[in-house]
Amino acid sequence: MIVRDALRDGAAALSGTETPFLDASLLLADALSTDGTRILAAGPETVEEGPLARYRAGIASRSRGLPLAYIVGHKEFWGRRFMVDPRVLVPRPDTETLVEAALAIGDLIVDAQAKTIRKRFAAPALRVHEACCGSGCVAISVAADRPDWSVSASDLSEGALEVARANARALIDPARPGGPLPFIRSDLLSALTRGSFDLILANPPYVGSGKTEALLALGWSEPRMALDGGSDGLDLVRRLVPEAAFALSRGGALLVEADGEQAAEVAALFRASRLTDIEAYRDLGGKARVTSGRKQWTT
Repeated sequence: MIVRDALRDGAAALSGTETPFLDASLLLADALSTDGTRILAAGPETVEEGPLARYRAGIASRSRGLPLAYIVGHKEFWGRRFMVDPRVLVPRPDTETLVEAALAIGDLIVDAQAKTIRKRFAAPALRVHEACCGSGCVAISVAADRPDWSVSASDLSEGALEVARANARALIDPARPGGPLPFIRSDLLSALTRGSFDLILANPPYVGSGKTEALLALGWSEPRMALDGGSDGLDLVRRLVPEAAFALSRGGALLVEADGEQAAEVAALFRASRLTDIEAYRDLGGKARVTSGRKQWTT
């Protein structure tokens, strides 16, 4: 069978998905160990039996609703390829908003610290922690882009932590000035050694329980733990915000991802924990995806 016919058959089999031809192209590229753009120029070339069998198996899995990222074993995020499997949520483009905001706010904190420290002393590394880290895509992206920062991450799922550690080994230079990335098993921030963090990041589960049940009933294959945020989706956020407000250094910032419709409630939770300078960062679709707030310099 030639590439063109394989793509046609695969797209037909995936006609019930949102992007049948794109999915078929990416699955065939993975089966052939090539780039997706190469597939489009390889129409008349023959697909050998081994790759064709892998491709057809991938098409069958995708038609049953398995996410494409789980089938090929990776997902692009913030310009890097992250390993993913059913132990973790598949990274979404919207979550890149959290990375972008973290880098911008972290740079501001670094600048502010440099101005308040006497010139004969070196400013300490910015201390960053990500809760509910899943695949580690946010913490690793921040650490890779800011190698001088001291970054750690935590999750309640040991399976997710195994994925995150594997991604860190593949994507982070072990000799980075900020040191290695510790990945800690923790229910939010409860297991962390108490100390001051300059930046706390989180993309916690924020899907309502009812919607989570509906998604799982439809065959959604991502872990319930990574989706279900309680009746209104904000149970974990309600616990996280006061914990983070306690763990932040003065002038430090908390950044939380949530659904745009939850942004007003998240901001209210920030205010209830006496966080100030509350801002919303919008994703590419214009939704308020990330809420940030700062701990006051004085109490």
